[in-house]
Amino acid sequence: MKTKILALLLLSAGFSSCSKFLEEKPLAEVALDQHYKNLYDVQAAIAGMYSGFQIEMVGKGNLDNNKDNFLEKYLYWGEYRADNFDRAISYTKDFIDEIVLNSLTPTNQFSDWSGLYTVISRTNLNIKYIPRAAELDSRITPEMLNDYLAQCYALRAMCYFYLVRVWGDAPIWLEPYEDINQPAEKARESKDKILNEVIIPDLEKAYSLINKEAKSPLWTLGAGGVCAIMADAYMWKKDYSNAKIWIEKLFLAKSPTGVSYGGINETNLQETASWKAIFTSPLLSKETIWSVNWDYTKNGCACMQTSWAPNNKQIVVDEDVFANLFLPQTTDGRSPDIRPQQTLDIYFGLPSNKRDRFIKWYPTEANPTKADPWPAANQELPVYLTMYRLSDMYLLYAEALNGLGDKANAVKYLNFIRKRARLAEYDLNDAQLATAYQLETAILNERRVELFGEGKRWFDLVRTGRVKEVMDPILKRRQEDAGSLDKPGFLDPQNRVYWPLNRSVMNANNLLVQNPGYTD
Repeated sequence: MKTKILALLLLSAGFSSCSKFLEEKPLAEVALDQHYKNLYDVQAAIAGMYSGFQIEMVGKGNLDNNKDNFLEKYLYWGEYRADNFDRAISYTKDFIDEIVLNSLTPTNQFSDWSGLYTVISRTNLNIKYIPRAAELDSRITPEMLNDYLAQCYALRAMCYFYLVRVWGDAPIWLEPYEDINQPAEKARESKDKILNEVIIPDLEKAYSLINKEAKSPLWTLGAGGVCAIMADAYMWKKDYSNAKIWIEKLFLAKSPTGVSYGGINETNLQETASWKAIFTSPLLSKETIWSVNWDYTKNGCACMQTSWAPNNKQIVVDEDVFANLFLPQTTDGRSPDIRPQQTLDIYFGLPSNKRDRFIKWYPTEANPTKADPWPAANQELPVYLTMYRLSDMYLLYAEALNGLGDKANAVKYLNFIRKRARLAEYDLNDAQLATAYQLETAILNERRVELFGEGKRWFDLVRTGRVKEVMDPILKRRQEDAGSLDKPGFLDPQNRVYWPLNRSVMNANNLLVQNPGYTD
């Protein structure tokens, strides 16, 4: 049977919009049996898989007359609902208000999971058909075949990990959709089942296939990336023993520079003086694990709400974190902490401070003191969004060790990050760290500063059950600022930590049930 690519696009669209699927005309209808015949087909399939994920994280660029700016799900899902960012009241839109005020509705454009299922569809096709291409083309060696398959399993796991963290329960597709007569509707499976029967087995399979001696490829998934996702997944399960095991496996893997991550002390981290290189020159950093490469010449501007350009952005750094973390650094032009001045342009617009010039991804000075430190051509620079890096793993390791009752080593790994940042190190007997909960708080606070804007903060709050505690006072302040007479804070946290299912997704699949706390 010749199955047409047109049929496969139904799954690629995530079953979210049948009408859109029928309206769009493909450039060509090519029989599937004409694909996956040689090395070039396989390389194109792998590139398409990562391209889909890149678009989910960053957006579609602005090559189409600026129509696709500010679509960075990396941040809408991982940051913007948390305490690091707030709406810019002058330019805000309804869908932004929903996100920062915890009033999400099923019509919010970022509640659509279709793009993740597009990537999953591509991984499923690759897993099934790349072995056939290897049989037909001797240039695809067994080692190459294993590496390609490992990447597919790992990226599929990552997509399901996003589904679990953002929506909770979700349908499971582990086989290609190859027959248009095949039922395209599936019910949601529990988030626990997805973690235990999809994500973890996929990552175990990936790790068994991956070359553990190769250095990190950075833009694609290698041994370090597989270990990082696995450790993160086990932390989500609060399985600290297994998280510890996989972080220690990561320490044995090799960075893009070819040296092992080590995980022994702060010298394995990027040096203090070149901290910014993690983001601006990741291929030269011994700390980077997996990053998304957004190239201006190929993709256009990585136009995100957290970008440097003064373009009336709808999201800015939250006023509380700005006042307590960023603004104090302007006192003498130098910060005891190396990170704030390399994360946000705190000097732009003084004394009003618009809080909207996020510079973490751009090659600015380590201690900028002038009002506008930007090179003229900065708008055309690439952006490398960090998915995982060693500092992230050190702090997860500290959290796992704390969960296992190993306070001494938990504090040691927390202090590695603080020492690199030129902050005072914690004493093991510090009263602030008297309980495991207090130590976890210190670790989460350090993650907030170190990983600011890296798509981690919201997931950290959900994972540790701290959404209500952290967001209640902030939401009450925001609700008051928005003129609300009723200031309830974060209502129904057990259910509303998850996003609603988008209405188009619900309309396309009659077997789906909306998340509790939301109405269709």
